[in-house]
Amino acid sequence: MTDHSETPSSPMAPVRRLLTAITDGDLETAVQAFADGARVMRVRYVDGRAAGGQSLAVGRADIRRWLAEIISREVSVDILEDHLEGESLVVRTAWSMRGFDGERVHSSSLGVYEVVDGRITLLRATSSEEEGAGRPVARV
Repeated sequence: MTDHSETPSSPMAPVRRLLTAITDGDLETAVQAFADGARVMRVRYVDGRAAGGQSLAVGRADIRRWLAEIISREVSVDILEDHLEGESLVVRTAWSMRGFDGERVHSSSLGVYEVVDGRITLLRATSSEEEGAGRPVARV
């Protein structure tokens, strides 16, 4: 459930800054949403269970490279819903981006964020297609 009482110190604040900056093509603001040693992971599912993941970026320099690739595809992202699960913030988003042949591609994803002192320290993400391969969307 989306918390409409968001404050600058809420865990949602850096996530919203990140997603707005990606949509605006603002690489510097997007990078600054992350802590120095932050990690970005892609989670994979098999038979409804997390079955490992892949490290996409570790540290701000690596995150900068990862974000620059995303921003170069003219991404537009909208937050669909968010809620806290323990210490983690779970955010479902809808994406639109330029595909490899110039067409617009649409998808959704689920991001699980850990935020410390107003910066993202860990992002674990999966696409709706990956979720569909094993984890029912209703269980998130």
